[in-house]
Amino acid sequence: MRTLPEVAVGSLDPRAFQTEVEEFREAIANPAQTPEELKHALRRIVTHAALLDPGAAGFADAGMSLKAALCAWLDAAPLHGPVDAPGDGH
Repeated sequence: MRTLPEVAVGSLDPRAFQTEVEEFREAIANPAQTPEELKHALRRIVTHAALLDPGAAGFADAGMSLKAALCAWLDAAPLHGPVDAPGDGH
């Protein structure tokens, strides 16, 4: 699964974020992805969501994409387990 490069707060393009979120949703459905890979990817998109500029065109759409991804994660949670709390050392 492709991930976005490290970016500064407010500089992340909402369209690139939406692409990453869609790839995450596809990864959830892929049985070849390990639970650890999925947990890492989830942490990354949540971190990237915090970097979005609320004034950017597409911000609301990016938020809806994130919501859909989180719902997909929760729907599949029995398959991959819960996410550890941020800062847990993983």
